[in-house]
Amino acid sequence: MNFGSKKVFMYAEPEFEVVSDDEYNHGMSVSESSSDEEEEAAGPSPSASTDSSLPSSSSGPVPPPPPAASKPPKSGFLAGLFGSKPKASSAPTAKPKKFKPRGTKVGKWRNLDECYNTSDRVSNESPQQGKRHRRADTNIISIDFQKIIAPSNMHTGDPVHCSSCDVILSSISKIATKDDKKVWHCEFCGEDNELDIEEEEIPTNSDVTYMLEPAPSTASSGLTGKDESLVIFCVDISGSMSVTSVVPGRINLRGSMARHQSLNTERADQYLPRQRRDVTYVSRLQAVQAAVDHQLEEMIKQHPNRRVALITFNSEVTIIGDGSQTPVTVAGDKLTNADDLRAKGSEIPMPGAISASRGTLGDKLFGLEEGGTTALGPALLIAATMAGNHPGSKVIICTDGKANVGVGRLDEEESMEKEAAFYENIGKDAIEKGVAVSVISIKGTDCKLVHLGKIADMTGGQVNIVDPLKLTQEFSTILADQIIATNVVATCHLHRKLFFFYEETEESKVVRNIGNVTASTEVTFEYGVRCQEKKNPPKNPTISEAEENQQASGGQNETEASGSRQGEEPMQTNTDEPSELPFQLVVKYTDREGATALRVLTQCKEFTYDRREAEKEMDLKVVGVHTAQTSSALALEGQYTEARARGLMNQRLAWRFTNVFDNGRQHQKSYKKMFGKIRSVDHYINSRQQDERRTHGRTYSDSEGSDEEDNDETNENFEARGHSSEPKPTKPKHKSLSKTLKMKKRSEVCSDTGANLLFKMKKGSRALDQDSDED
Repeated sequence: MNFGSKKVFMYAEPEFEVVSDDEYNHGMSVSESSSDEEEEAAGPSPSASTDSSLPSSSSGPVPPPPPAASKPPKSGFLAGLFGSKPKASSAPTAKPKKFKPRGTKVGKWRNLDECYNTSDRVSNESPQQGKRHRRADTNIISIDFQKIIAPSNMHTGDPVHCSSCDVILSSISKIATKDDKKVWHCEFCGEDNELDIEEEEIPTNSDVTYMLEPAPSTASSGLTGKDESLVIFCVDISGSMSVTSVVPGRINLRGSMARHQSLNTERADQYLPRQRRDVTYVSRLQAVQAAVDHQLEEMIKQHPNRRVALITFNSEVTIIGDGSQTPVTVAGDKLTNADDLRAKGSEIPMPGAISASRGTLGDKLFGLEEGGTTALGPALLIAATMAGNHPGSKVIICTDGKANVGVGRLDEEESMEKEAAFYENIGKDAIEKGVAVSVISIKGTDCKLVHLGKIADMTGGQVNIVDPLKLTQEFSTILADQIIATNVVATCHLHRKLFFFYEETEESKVVRNIGNVTASTEVTFEYGVRCQEKKNPPKNPTISEAEENQQASGGQNETEASGSRQGEEPMQTNTDEPSELPFQLVVKYTDREGATALRVLTQCKEFTYDRREAEKEMDLKVVGVHTAQTSSALALEGQYTEARARGLMNQRLAWRFTNVFDNGRQHQKSYKKMFGKIRSVDHYINSRQQDERRTHGRTYSDSEGSDEEDNDETNENFEARGHSSEPKPTKPKHKSLSKTLKMKKRSEVCSDTGANLLFKMKKGSRALDQDSDED
């Protein structure tokens, strides 16, 4: 477990800040000034860039990339195809204009003298001048599964659970003897539990692993370390895959284009007038063939026992497998019957090792030809079902178009919601069976990535839009990110004084069904403090009670009104107040050998009522990863205002750390890189909201319960949980429906580049650590 700070920040009551209308309309700004140069250093912004890898502000399809320069670098195709970067073109490029409303002033909160002054944080700007949001803090937990999924301190016996809160007995537990009985007073909930265990069964280490079920005799990667996992390449061969890209030089390639050229037995000149003769036209399918063939060759060298299958789709689905058997074709009405497709997928035998099938599979691969429509849904269902028979498998979809045949078609707006649920259900089944699905879309096309990407996001796969000439590099990245555990369930326990944000539970416990985990998987949690019950509710719901007290006392300091000053702990009336707060993470998982284990990590953290003290000990990376994941997840749910609020508030938190404290100033470069990436999410959402206003005269939120209403729910949620130990009332159904409608409408106009950006940022460190030129 990693924490946002070395100390838990406790507070007497929640704090709020206001984002001014000018700052909200301008969007996140990472630089200290509004100069173009400093904004450029922070990273690219979708609203100011012409790069097609970033979201466009228009709701329509993204325009194709500009044509290649007249004299492209000679090594461009081969370098791009096999992972190297092509040489930069010498042609001058015009500097894009920045989106910067005239007269806008942003960053008024960047004041070192005032950033910790709580006296007039909210009243300085009335709620009518901006949006009121909960002030961000460092109460964040991050889980790095690369470190978690590894046996540590194997413990004998079974885990002992608290009868009230389900926490597991650990090394920090205090056990007393009463009437010749061992009694454990739970440090999380205060429940007394009678124990019937031996002394050696009591954990002595804060990090222990219980073996729940040993590995079976057969597994995808046995004790010998051989990788026998299954990889299924699901390749689009529809007519649009014949679209070509210009590559410098004369290159001889295998594939359908090469066969067509071989028909010219007389070698007659087939060039058009003034057509270039020093280039080669490479189709999308040829690029896919070359990339897959390269991966087969690499597997022979590095993983000869790995198993590979090939499935293609156009107007029909063809199951080629490892090439050793007669291909199976699924066509016609069978493409519309999900049960028949699942049955077909479960019947396919396990492919042989790539060391034996390499030659045959390569010949089948290069025998593919383009033509027809796109039966993507049926192909994916068959591939996921086939992979589900072998936990730890990967399915890699490569497509350049929207599904328009059979189940899961995404070209009809009236059935979009139903078909989107079809893909979500495939994702749920894949999680249960330990299958990771990755989706690769060809640059400049539209395949409704906002729906397809959910499968990859759910199953631990990857989502990306790539240039067809860089597919080899993308395949390598996906295959290198191996599944290290399946059926992963993470349970996080907090002390009873704390609760979780953005979770459905009211308890101090949250359970996440994560499913598949790779070395790059990260999960974050954000928690708050259950404050004491307020005696009288605020008269004005738009301002805090402390603010009313301040007004009533003629400008008395907010912290004085609440009975304490900033930096001083409130008077403790409870003599049993702990000196530290406990945290416990319980991870149940199945490893690559098939063994089921339970890892339990328990820590105690000091706490402070001084915000400065907590933020001085901040872990910037934990805050940055949590911001990226939370903002992008909320945006994908259609909660635009709350997504932007979390990003803007957490940026202020990170700015304070890197500008106020000596130990934080050394991280300013990391802050700019990190929030320069997050800025792209904020600017994308901002552009979507502005498009809604331009197109409809309002945002979608205005008619179905506003984003501000959703944000008020969050604030009410915070206050209800923060000031009472009782569960808050169930939310009215019309508000939940509001969020569903917003998500539906906003997904209908979400471009592939926008969806790609959001799914990438949900990966956390993987996206934040990536260099700008690879975005």
